[in-house]
Amino acid sequence: MPKVLSCIRFGLIRLALAGPLAGPLAAQTAELPAWIHPDPATKSVLLDLTVTHPDGAPSAVISGQHDGSIQVIVPRGWTIKWHWVNQDSTASHSLVVVAEREKLPQQGGQAVFTNAMTRAVLPGLPVGRTDDTSFEAEEGGWFWVICGVPGHAIAGEWISLRVDPAATEVGVKKKGA
Repeated sequence: MPKVLSCIRFGLIRLALAGPLAGPLAAQTAELPAWIHPDPATKSVLLDLTVTHPDGAPSAVISGQHDGSIQVIVPRGWTIKWHWVNQDSTASHSLVVVAEREKLPQQGGQAVFTNAMTRAVLPGLPVGRTDDTSFEAEEGGWFWVICGVPGHAIAGEWISLRVDPAATEVGVKKKGA
């Protein structure tokens, strides 16, 4: 019996040290930005993505985010849809979902999910152009949603995507939170 109590105490201590909202739950309690529209009834999420280049910024931003400043968390098996528009008058842009690795790629490559890319990944689409796509997040893991135009992702034009088998709803985690 003392061994059981010891295990229970150890588990409670680990839980107390981890805090009340550790792990995936903590990430999913953050308020969703206005550009993320989950639909639990259809197990889908719409990402309304806009690329802009704010004055003085070193790179373009995706819906106000750059350098992976936000991670979008989607349950595995959900459909991800995006409506994307390039509002940067200084350059062409694109989007492609790639597997997270040790370092960002120089340019876009093969999408990790079928159809998880805009048209013209490498040359990009000019200002005012839009792209709509949808794909199933069939594989759990960590991914980057990057601009596929050479040099754009490493300049900061990317956000993070986590497809989480344990998640039951769409959430976000902000870098440093």
